[in-house]
Amino acid sequence: MANIPVELAVPVLVRPRQTLFQQIIKNRHAYLYVGPALFIMALVLLYPLIYTITLSFFNTPARSPDWVFIGLGNYIELFNHQLFWLVMRNTVSWTIGSTISSFILGMAAALLVNNRLPFMGLFKALMIIPYVLGHVTAAYLWRWLMHPDLGFISMFAQQIGLINRPIPFLQDGNLVMWSLVLVNTWKTFPFVMIMILAGLQAIPQDLYKAARVDGANVFQQFMEITIPQLMPVIMVTTVLTVIGNFNSFTIPWIMTGGGPANQSEIIITWIYGTGIRNLRYGFSSAISVVLFIILGVFSYYYVRTLTRGSDRSAEFEG
Repeated sequence: MANIPVELAVPVLVRPRQTLFQQIIKNRHAYLYVGPALFIMALVLLYPLIYTITLSFFNTPARSPDWVFIGLGNYIELFNHQLFWLVMRNTVSWTIGSTISSFILGMAAALLVNNRLPFMGLFKALMIIPYVLGHVTAAYLWRWLMHPDLGFISMFAQQIGLINRPIPFLQDGNLVMWSLVLVNTWKTFPFVMIMILAGLQAIPQDLYKAARVDGANVFQQFMEITIPQLMPVIMVTTVLTVIGNFNSFTIPWIMTGGGPANQSEIIITWIYGTGIRNLRYGFSSAISVVLFIILGVFSYYYVRTLTRGSDRSAEFEG
């Protein structure tokens, strides 16, 4: 191969990466248009955040309107509290269990709905019902279904001879958390189904045709085409589901209230019980700040992973 003369070589220019401040200056006119909306969002979001962080450094006695500054006292009490690690374990079990189960069920439902089979319209409508049903309604419905004496599940299982005595779904400490995960999975898997279904319908069919020509079976097409093409949707759906489950309150609070013996107490219900029931707003704020930090770290690494590919593509184009 002939060597290219030095004078004919075209240097490759690497575009320097702009800082956030430089990007704001460059696009200042666009920011001026959205300035009023950003101001309102900052007022609505930043004020409660700053107020909560400030309150976490104070003791707020229920019988006194005065705040007593105690520094890191609430945080020291929190990490030494006997319920802290139990609540964190319950929260992790609730979040991971609900996310994985709803993702598997939602993926399966999306793959089924994506096929052009008879009665798919009716099937789609039935799958959406749990998602559009209110959280309060769903919680009371499942609390009745899982009632040991009057619930449909135990009564039906006894009538057909599967069990000899009622199952205490919400009264047994070993069953209560997984019973709540089951209910939350039923409530949230349609969201995963909708997201995955949208991603499936955006995949070019030419990829599958080419794979079939090359002799790829259904499983190979799923692993080599469907999963890679769905990866951006999977990442977005996963982070939204994790954050939603971490902040979920209605189902565990209405169905168990954190019981029995705090075996279903998760961090969001602990915040509510400490602040509203016990009127310990400072301690409750400290728990909220810890929750904010956990979700902030998770979101940061998620966004960093998500944008890494786009940054590399931009540098390559530059």
